[in-house]
Amino acid sequence: MKHRIKAAHFQLTDRCNLSCRFCGQAKGMLADGHGELPVEFWLRCAGQLEPGAVITLWGGEPLLYAGFDALAEALSGSGHPLEVVTNATLADRHAGTLGRWIDRIHVSLDGPEELHDAVRGRGVFARVRRNLELLRERRGKLIFLCTVSDANVGRMAELPELLAELGPDEVILQQLMYLTGREIERYRTYSAAHFNCDYPELAAWRRDDDAQYISEFRRQCAMVAARSYPVKVRISEHAYPDVLTGTALCLAPESRLHIRCDGEVGFCTDYFGFSIGNAKEKSLSELIDSPRAELWRLALREEALPVCSHCPWRRQLPYREADGN
Repeated sequence: MKHRIKAAHFQLTDRCNLSCRFCGQAKGMLADGHGELPVEFWLRCAGQLEPGAVITLWGGEPLLYAGFDALAEALSGSGHPLEVVTNATLADRHAGTLGRWIDRIHVSLDGPEELHDAVRGRGVFARVRRNLELLRERRGKLIFLCTVSDANVGRMAELPELLAELGPDEVILQQLMYLTGREIERYRTYSAAHFNCDYPELAAWRRDDDAQYISEFRRQCAMVAARSYPVKVRISEHAYPDVLTGTALCLAPESRLHIRCDGEVGFCTDYFGFSIGNAKEKSLSELIDSPRAELWRLALREEALPVCSHCPWRRQLPYREADGN
């Protein structure tokens, strides 16, 4: 079967200038010392995608990538809708690029100053707020990605209204991603037996004391549903502690790739332990149709990956067809 690659995440760097409390990347999920790949590599990858495929520039913090401006400008003329996920603390250095070439700017923003800084560091909110003023004039949409953690879950229903003054087109309230110790052990056991690889870094995502968080998150979801806001609001929630089965198979392995900063290619943007090969050595079409890629699809069909059992990505299309843009 020939798979059409309709979306790709380009992880430009595994470096980040913040160390957020809940972040699996900050706790060792990403390897140290990767050499960042040149702009030409990413342009070559873009040339292997389907026409109109969405490209998301990812990190770490993608604005730390030395070639960010040149890459974004080159990709803007490639016919691919272009997105970026950023903490926006460095947006002042790239405001022209972000405003001119990016179709969707996803900014991590977890609430007003006291909440955002409690998670991401003192003074971070003030820097982001100043930088967002530079993006008032932009061609693309500004979307706030609000991770709902212990720090802000009790005020979740307030957040969209509190953040609306900063000018977003949309606020996405994202349930905190984590795994139980049992899920991590099951994944590592399956991975060793079927993928011939391990993923000890998955321990950074472990959490077992979640009863109070889950209860408050659900209470706040009901409050969000009952309120109206001056900005578009969406909740991205896990099914946890339930599971998604059967008809909710993840669509990512059918049409989306995540290309890491060392060239390794996988399907998931969060759990990096599995690779279908390296884009420096093989074409993306070879990789997505490879026997190793089919191992992942088989695991999904057999519902063998506990890390995927309640993921909200499984409820979403991996490319922009649902909303027509």
